[in-house]
Amino acid sequence: MAVFGNFILKRLAMDYENRILLFDRADIFERSGARQVVFQKGFEVFEYTDPEDFRFLYESKLRDKDGLKAIIRVKDPDLFVPYDIRKRYYNVVLDYSALFPKLDAAELYKARHIDHDMLYKAYRNYYGGNLGANGTRDFIKNQVYTEENANELVDTLKVRIENRLAGKLGYRDWFGVAGDYARIKMVVDGRFATIGIEGLAETIDRAFKEWMLEHYKGLSGSASTGSPVMVHRINDYIRARSGKVALVLVDGMSVENWLTIAAHLRGFERDFEVGYSFAMVPSTTAVSRQSVFSGSLPVSHSDCFSLKNEEKQWRQYWQNSGYAGDDIYFGKGIRPDIPYNVRVAGIIVSFIDDLMHGQVQGQQGMYRDIASWAEGGDLKCLIEGLTSRGFDVYITSDHGNIEAKGQGRPGNEGLLTEMTCLRARVYNEFAQTDRTEERHRVFEYPGTYMPKEYRYLICQGNTAFGIKGKRYVCHGGMGIEEIIVPFITVKDVD
Repeated sequence: MAVFGNFILKRLAMDYENRILLFDRADIFERSGARQVVFQKGFEVFEYTDPEDFRFLYESKLRDKDGLKAIIRVKDPDLFVPYDIRKRYYNVVLDYSALFPKLDAAELYKARHIDHDMLYKAYRNYYGGNLGANGTRDFIKNQVYTEENANELVDTLKVRIENRLAGKLGYRDWFGVAGDYARIKMVVDGRFATIGIEGLAETIDRAFKEWMLEHYKGLSGSASTGSPVMVHRINDYIRARSGKVALVLVDGMSVENWLTIAAHLRGFERDFEVGYSFAMVPSTTAVSRQSVFSGSLPVSHSDCFSLKNEEKQWRQYWQNSGYAGDDIYFGKGIRPDIPYNVRVAGIIVSFIDDLMHGQVQGQQGMYRDIASWAEGGDLKCLIEGLTSRGFDVYITSDHGNIEAKGQGRPGNEGLLTEMTCLRARVYNEFAQTDRTEERHRVFEYPGTYMPKEYRYLICQGNTAFGIKGKRYVCHGGMGIEEIIVPFITVKDVD
């Protein structure tokens, strides 16, 4: 947990109080990471949404249970909480006016997707007087993302990642590493931080490859309440939670790209619940995106190297789930024309994937272009249009992207398909690839979840099959930035 999360935990005073009444209008309890920690400390969290219903719960389960560690969370500040409950519980208010009293709370609510660690660091170093709306906007623009704050955040997150890597890791730990590393990459690629992270990148890549080769094969049966563990389980996950759903797949979007988008959405008045999923390997559009829309693993696809059947697969999944043909929509583009009667919509947005394949300025160029796109409002309009029609909206990706250096182009040697990715090659089963393996930094992927009649060569580290020495933004490999992708639930805001 980074600095803002620790600050929130101190306000909760869990080392001294067993009964906490938490007023949490801005969902800071969740977004700071505090919720995960309170469970580890043995607390139960009870949501206060209706005074009469909660009174029954309180009398039957809470009032006389002195040994129970309980947090009652109230998100709606207008809800009446009886005096006897207030009196027996330690009251904590987590809203912007209480946490940052010198700043204008209304402006902070507008910038709700700001990095709270950076905001907290900047506020801690501010010694001036109270700021109004204009002053708060200037503060956010000029004092939050300073080099000093960004470097301090990178140092904090590096230590947290290194501590994670020193232990025994499960997939949830890798989700945590992916989220922290993406935040580091965002402030580095955004040119806010100046600390070198090459050593950290190599350490993560080495550890992640090792873990994937041993544990990836066991993930397909894993279930999680927080997000679908693998992308082929996304359909199952959203179907279990909604009857009218829109899945927006931003092709090629990494966790870092999502953080950049969220930080630059202007005037967006909804919150996001951020989760993660594992993409397919090789992390190509044809292989991984098919699995998203079909709800099945690549080995079951008639042609896992082609997208020709993806609309048919999407429609088939939902028809098998009880939806009529007219209930289902599949389309591409940021302004889809969705018929009024549709109950399930699958939408592909290709901006980021198109951007990376033409990118000549590396990840720094990606940051600038994605930030500008988010500020332009197209994605905001798409989401708001869907939610206004009653869709529950989920945003995800088929694979991420990485900046890699070309190590030369190998010969065909029995190459099955010239995939558009630069980080993987698929060969016929009996292909002779000795020259490629001798001259290039590659490893043979065992083909987990893929057809076994082929061979799969993946580029090592941050290398690519391309012009020697040239920098590419690409995908197809097994790096953490390519494999762990964001899974976002768009939430109503109180």
